[in-house]
Amino acid sequence: MERLQVASSVWPEEVLKLPAIEFHISGVTGHSLKNHEKQVTFFRFDEGVTVPDHSHGAQWGYLVTGEMTLEIEGRTELYQAGDVYYIPAGKKHRTSFSQTSHVIDMGDDPHRYPLRG
Repeated sequence: MERLQVASSVWPEEVLKLPAIEFHISGVTGHSLKNHEKQVTFFRFDEGVTVPDHSHGAQWGYLVTGEMTLEIEGRTELYQAGDVYYIPAGKKHRTSFSQTSHVIDMGDDPHRYPLRG
């Protein structure tokens, strides 16, 4: 096994070469891959970012670094690095990030986050 490099980002170069997504909130970047059923996105959320109430298809995720508060239909939970989450389809939810955070997110809608370019 060979060490590739000391990383300047949480995500390896191969992830950063994936297509970037368009996201409507400042302080959020993501790189995504998808097929006809699912979309997986490698996100970076800046400290202080809040994603307001919304809903969509089912969503699963893994918080790689940072801290995230997730509210699903009035129930609030704090997630920290190493935690996983699940948001059922159609459930209204919001998130906020008290630290710079990296998240691997997968959803049932392959068109949830449009790709740039």
